[in-house]
Amino acid sequence: MEKREKTGRVISGATLDRYLAAILGLRRRLAIVRSVDVASYLGYSKACVCVTVKQMIQEELVLVERHGALVLSPEGERRARAHLERCDYFRGLLLESGVEAEAARQEADAITRALSGNSFEALRSYLVSQGVPAPQIAE
Repeated sequence: MEKREKTGRVISGATLDRYLAAILGLRRRLAIVRSVDVASYLGYSKACVCVTVKQMIQEELVLVERHGALVLSPEGERRARAHLERCDYFRGLLLESGVEAEAARQEADAITRALSGNSFEALRSYLVSQGVPAPQIAE
């Protein structure tokens, strides 16, 4: 589902999920995650990130605490984990297919953004029914 900002900018659910996953990933490394950290991590401008964070706050996916710390709501964390699971799945498939690691990471992210959660589940179920095991990623 897409949301239209007052500025006319359309923010897709896949984009929100990518931001949520970035916050979750950064939270593992940083004591406090702020918009500037997300901007740096994703390579976007702080202004662009602030618009998206505002949307995530409105949808109750993120809370802003003292000093601008971004904290995922339970629903935000659920969506972030689901996004990361899909990325890891596709990255694993690509790596097992012989794709170079950095290309696999970038392309898995693109595939994840292109597919809905329902399509991902259908594809994964189909692959399992065809005897394709879930990929294992060595971290």
